[in-house]
Amino acid sequence: MTSDCSISNGNDLKNSGKMLWCEEPLSDCNMDISTGHVILSFLQEYLQTPSKIEEQWAMLRNYTNQNSSTSIAEQENNRNKNRDQKYLPYNETLVHLNAPTSDPMVSTYINASTIHDSDPRQANYIATQAPLPNTIDDFWQMIWEQGAVLIVNLTDANDNNEGRCVRYWPENGSHVYGSYEIHLVSEHIWSEDYLVRSFYLKNLKTNETRTVTQFHFLTWPQNEVPLSFKAILDFRRKVNKSYHGRAAPLIVHCTNGSGRTGAYCLLDIVLNRISKGIKELNIAGSLEFLRDQRVGMVESDKQYKMVFSCLAEEVTTMVKTLRQ
Repeated sequence: MTSDCSISNGNDLKNSGKMLWCEEPLSDCNMDISTGHVILSFLQEYLQTPSKIEEQWAMLRNYTNQNSSTSIAEQENNRNKNRDQKYLPYNETLVHLNAPTSDPMVSTYINASTIHDSDPRQANYIATQAPLPNTIDDFWQMIWEQGAVLIVNLTDANDNNEGRCVRYWPENGSHVYGSYEIHLVSEHIWSEDYLVRSFYLKNLKTNETRTVTQFHFLTWPQNEVPLSFKAILDFRRKVNKSYHGRAAPLIVHCTNGSGRTGAYCLLDIVLNRISKGIKELNIAGSLEFLRDQRVGMVESDKQYKMVFSCLAEEVTTMVKTLRQ
């Protein structure tokens, strides 16, 4: 049985509770101050002249990978596994599930795309839609087979209320989804903007277990921007602190796996490049690069401009930190 993508009140969880909010400090920044000022000047020039961002978006909004196809996602036996027929994975970056049998009629399809930055052999992210009632089992199978241990959930309460997301985890205790048992260990509310859940994921075929952490951002409406840029930046720092040193891809989803998911991945990729000491930014080129890997990454001009604003805010913080 599935239910809406709602938030537990925590009364049934031994380890649930409201955590004291504290800003996550910056870490692993190899940017020098002079580069920081150059990047900040570039970003501020665009933010102070919004028409520049609008011109870029006008050229980007309809950009698609003309050399790739979504034919697998469009197959008749896969159509009911797509939440929105506009947001489909390309064949080349499609995540393939392992077939439970040798029966060729058994579908191994899931609406999910591998996303890489510099090394095409290593996926940094898996961008995916929020599970449907009939794909929750597939979602957890993907988590297991990809070795993933972190999930970024960008859906909000309206997505829950309007049926754009179903809760794919137990509200308390344990629940079996296909060949996997999920046990909710804890739910910590860090602020009004996000919470963190911890799960034990057990493969019932092998009895192996793994801990999976879900970071759930609560205040980012569909087709819009986060209510607080400061909050999404702190959320990202906490995600990256937990993710640091891991080889498995980061699972990122909103409702369609492209809009908010694309904006989050774009922001994260560019900030990671800045932290590594990159000297020049090409945000438009970075978005084209993402859209070469999944259809519709970043779905509105508001979200594209938000990336510029968040980059400027975080680079400002980086420069201040380097001065100390």
